[in-house]
Amino acid sequence: MQPTTKVLVLCGAAGVGKSTTAYEIAHQLGRADIPHAVIDTDQLDQVHPWPPPGLAPGELSRRNLAAVWANLAEVGHTRLLLTGVFVTLERELAWIADAVPGADIVSVRLTADVSALEQRVRRREIGSGADGQLARTLRQYADLRRPEPPGTTVIDTTGRTVASVAAEVVGVWLGGGAG
Repeated sequence: MQPTTKVLVLCGAAGVGKSTTAYEIAHQLGRADIPHAVIDTDQLDQVHPWPPPGLAPGELSRRNLAAVWANLAEVGHTRLLLTGVFVTLERELAWIADAVPGADIVSVRLTADVSALEQRVRRREIGSGADGQLARTLRQYADLRRPEPPGTTVIDTTGRTVASVAAEVVGVWLGGGAG
């Protein structure tokens, strides 16, 4: 029997701290010698045109995650941290479960207040795409103000250190860092 894969889906609007938190989680798990893999799902379907002709939205991500996960599982990984905006979390969880057989999925939605999001996006985004990214972030923020799927934990990152947010997420995912 294949071991259960503990999957963390870390989601939220752009600028909320998903990538930064994921890097810190990876650092904390590494310090504790807990094997894990991290995948930013935005990279799974970053193509133009999107969605690819003939494929439903999410299908390229599902296929690519399945391929990458097969390799990670083959070398013994049983913990997977995924990051992404995931506005429609229930739909996203379906393709993730399909791509990662035996997944025990924990979803955590990171939030922040609008002023924190604006500040983070302006600090991070430079060049011609900055205004467009801020507009997308604010749309995502509005779209994400809906009920979450049952079992989703929501954590506000406003005014918190990355280390404290990451430690809380690890506690939700692995029960205090063990697992």
